Amino acid sequence: MPEGAGSDGYRAAVERVGLFANVGRVVVAVSGSGALRVMNGLASNDVTDVPLGRGIYSFLLDRRGRVVVDLRILPVAGFERDAGGGTETVWLDAPGEALPSLMDHLRTYVPPMFAEYREASVSVHTLIGPRAAEALEQWEAAAGISFVRQPGELAPLEATTVRIGGIPALVVCREEIEGPGFDLYVDRTGRARDAERLSRQLEGAVTRAGGAVAGGGDWEILRLERGLPVFGSELGADRLAQEAGQDDRAISFAKGCFTGQEVVARIHYRGHVNRHLRGLRWTPNALHQARNLVGAELRVPSGTGGAKPVGLITSAVHSPRFGPIGLGYVRREVALGAVLESMDHPGVALHVTELPFTCK
Repeated sequence: MPEGAGSDGYRAAVERVGLFANVGRVVVAVSGSGALRVMNGLASNDVTDVPLGRGIYSFLLDRRGRVVVDLRILPVAGFERDAGGGTETVWLDAPGEALPSLMDHLRTYVPPMFAEYREASVSVHTLIGPRAAEALEQWEAAAGISFVRQPGELAPLEATTVRIGGIPALVVCREEIEGPGFDLYVDRTGRARDAERLSRQLEGAVTRAGGAVAGGGDWEILRLERGLPVFGSELGADRLAQEAGQDDRAISFAKGCFTGQEVVARIHYRGHVNRHLRGLRWTPNALHQARNLVGAELRVPSGTGGAKPVGLITSAVHSPRFGPIGLGYVRREVALGAVLESMDHPGVALHVTELPFTCK
């Protein structure tokens, strides 16, 4: 992709609004009299405000402090009406690739007497861009629906309910680091025809707001531009929670115990991690395809082939705005601004930079 170019969907998501209809997410419902207590004992973040309509981003960790999955913990659609009820229910919005790990973790740590869990038939529609709220207003007017609260009034990760044909759906404001926009969670159980109509309505509203439908490649570029780690690339069982640099949004150091807390607290108060997630930039057109660098080990240029690896490239794309960019784990002694090279592609100079790229 030439510098300055980009798909219609990518440009719309940056300048106006882009609609992503399939972002590879799954939703797991956790319900029961002790659902919140159970999830608070597993999540690295504090779930206290979830029943009141404010979701959280969190890790679930194993006992070694390594990432089982990163996810959002959300109220369910209709939470305003159900607040204070006896049965507690939350939605876990997780990467689809992480579903087996998530279900295994819940199977191990969720006592059936306190809570049950199941994959929910919920689709996720995402609107990203400065006109995302306008597009939802267009949808509201054209479809004859109404929000309990207007999306434009929501703070990051706050939620509201909208009824679609009598069925409640959830709207969540995205975090600032994710870019302006909203995620719409819709129950699709036995509603194929309704799902098709909803998609057409959303596409029409986005078009009227000057936007366009975007795809998975656009999503990946936007993710890397904002320095967001994802399960399967930057996050997984081989990564400590604090290596990913998401402490402020994913970890509470004030809440009570949770699985993996001992390791997390020891690192936070007494030690450090040996690797950090960093941004990487290199000379345009140094490689024909940026993705050829994924999985490549990094070393300090030395003129010899025996230099020890000091990092690993986990994701790479060609951004229309920032050129070739990537994410990777780099040893802590490697300073920002340092120049590294790929052990697999000698001569390609990679500059270590802070994240996100969108702050440059």
